[in-house]
Amino acid sequence: MFRCKQFVVNQTNCAMKVNTDSMILGSWAKPNQGAHILDIGTGTGILALMMAQQSIPSAKITAIDIDKGAALQASANVAASPWPTKITVQHTKLSDLAADNAFDFIVSNPPYFEQVKGDSHAYQLQSEIREHARQTVSLTPVNLLSFVAETLTRTGEFYCLYPFARENEIIDMAAELGLFTNRILRVQHDDQRGPYVTVFCMSKQQNQNQNHKHRDIEHLAIRDEAGDYSSRFKALCREFYLRF
Repeated sequence: MFRCKQFVVNQTNCAMKVNTDSMILGSWAKPNQGAHILDIGTGTGILALMMAQQSIPSAKITAIDIDKGAALQASANVAASPWPTKITVQHTKLSDLAADNAFDFIVSNPPYFEQVKGDSHAYQLQSEIREHARQTVSLTPVNLLSFVAETLTRTGEFYCLYPFARENEIIDMAAELGLFTNRILRVQHDDQRGPYVTVFCMSKQQNQNQNHKHRDIEHLAIRDEAGDYSSRFKALCREFYLRF
């Protein structure tokens, strides 16, 4: 059970539990006036619930997952939340979502571990469900970005995260599909180590005077020198974490 300030997430039946990356993504992503919101690969429903807390009262949120167990778990978490009618959970593939949908805000914590080539004891121990949840074979970056390019409204925003090592690749891939990366957040465990993941904010409109070298770049260290949560991390996630 993962408890936030305004809702509780039961994750017993989900392969992928709530983690720090999801909390950072959901805290940094601001739906603002978004009325039609989509959470791709909802898992426990954590991001959909975070968007429900932050969005306007009239917003409608669609949360999808390819795994039936995750969709059932997310549905139960939504039903027990303060927003049971604001969020609709669907057990469906992204490719099966109605093509005529249009969203002005999309968020996704996509799978990003490539399948390991050759023998790997760690991967052999993974369940098929966990592989679906974390490996890019179930939802490749190009498939995700292509869907976003087709369904995001002209003024909408898309938030996602990928390993820092793929930052330039993701930015270039998005640009080829007509999506501009206007802001990025580089996340590191502490100031002694480099970034391990990048959070992206994309849209179909490029910020004025923005280019590859001058986009809005932010940095976040999760821990401070003493090993405690940093003040920046606390400020970012304060709306959700009970301990903050």
